[in-house]
Amino acid sequence: MSAGSSTFGPDLRAAIRDAHLPEHDARGLMPLAAARRWLDNRTVYEKGTGSTTGGHHVLESDTTWAALVSLADAAEFVAHARRLWWRFHVRGNDNIALVERYGDGVLPWLADRVDSRGVLHNVPWCVLPCLLALNTEAAYGVAARVRAVTEQIDTPAWRPAGCDTEVLRQWVVRHPEPGYRLLAERAEAADEVAVTAVGTLFRTDPRGTAQRLAAAVGEPAAQRLLDRLGLAVPPLPEAVRALLEQAPVLDVAAGAPVSLTELDEFFADGLGPMWDNANYYTAAMRLTGFATPGGTDGLVFQSVVTGLGDAGVHLDFHRFGFGLAAGPMWSIARELVDEDEAARLTEITDAEDVSLPNGVVRLETPSAEQRGRMDALMVALTADRAARDCAFLDAAQLKQELSLPDATRELFVLDAWGHPDMGEQSPSETVDIVLAVEALRARRAITRSVTGRSRDAHLHDRDRILGGWA
Repeated sequence: MSAGSSTFGPDLRAAIRDAHLPEHDARGLMPLAAARRWLDNRTVYEKGTGSTTGGHHVLESDTTWAALVSLADAAEFVAHARRLWWRFHVRGNDNIALVERYGDGVLPWLADRVDSRGVLHNVPWCVLPCLLALNTEAAYGVAARVRAVTEQIDTPAWRPAGCDTEVLRQWVVRHPEPGYRLLAERAEAADEVAVTAVGTLFRTDPRGTAQRLAAAVGEPAAQRLLDRLGLAVPPLPEAVRALLEQAPVLDVAAGAPVSLTELDEFFADGLGPMWDNANYYTAAMRLTGFATPGGTDGLVFQSVVTGLGDAGVHLDFHRFGFGLAAGPMWSIARELVDEDEAARLTEITDAEDVSLPNGVVRLETPSAEQRGRMDALMVALTADRAARDCAFLDAAQLKQELSLPDATRELFVLDAWGHPDMGEQSPSETVDIVLAVEALRARRAITRSVTGRSRDAHLHDRDRILGGWA
């Protein structure tokens, strides 16, 4: 195995790369003897002052982390990790290098990070992501113990209030099998944690939770559990129901639902696409719903954006469902217009043709209505449906670019919908997102949203609240 081997996950590759090691062994890791020497008598994981190697500044923590992922096996890692006093975080707070390297063998150490009060000490802050990445019944058991999470290095002893099951719910949503089965079995046995988790999941996403439970334990057993807990699926909003009934049905076998709970979590953490982020400017969005026969349905958000240290125009993607890792997909963002070309286009005085992924857009002189030249350019490039069809990827391209399952079929495409922005509403409270999820469940090829809220309305709100762009 080499450092660039496909068997290395991205976080494990980064751990080795960031350490700028003088040599690698046949595994592509720090040589085992060197890793053991570095860790011998080391009792604290800390940032340290670091040193310069080959023109790169390497922190002590970088070298320690590389050594920890280069040990012989999970048991040796756990032994070293248990004796370390963790005084610093690793690079990347969603880092799962330990799972990529050792698999579920790291679970004993992760379990140690949950104290007797149910507080998960997420130091380093890769502990929780690693726990959520493990798909075993034992990992469920650890997640079920967690009542609160802290990332503070020095945390005084404190007792969480109530039966908070957020970590368990995150774990179950990420691992529908065996998650919903284990949850149902324990709730049926009157386990307080499982009962609370079922109730909270159901209140966020009643239809999705009922469907997942039925798939896990059978519809009769799932219904008996919901009846015993007093949980009844409420009717859909009338406007949602009416649009679904008007839309044609696509002949695709049923699939598992997109999780509204997962959408809520990512949007609450600022990891959903946004119109109103002060760090970047979004000129247009497109929402595509994919039905997956016998698999998990999915939603893809595409956004035409600038910012975050880039003065060009690029196409970002957010993926939810499909049985795949959810959230932003920064690594495959596409550049539509580079920085130099964008700067030139903001100054044109005559119409020009601009090549985008799926065609050429005739760019007139950007309007001065926007506050800045860049946002005016981006709005002009995505002015109407035809222009947006040139900028956004189509279903076949999305399937290839985002590694979607081969069997997925495009069900609908929306350019106008009410979007959960500014912390005012979660996706599960946003009628157009609920419509999108229900359209997938019912295999209804909707052509419009309930609100019909256009991108121009979103841009107006952004301009009013945050202003335009440079």
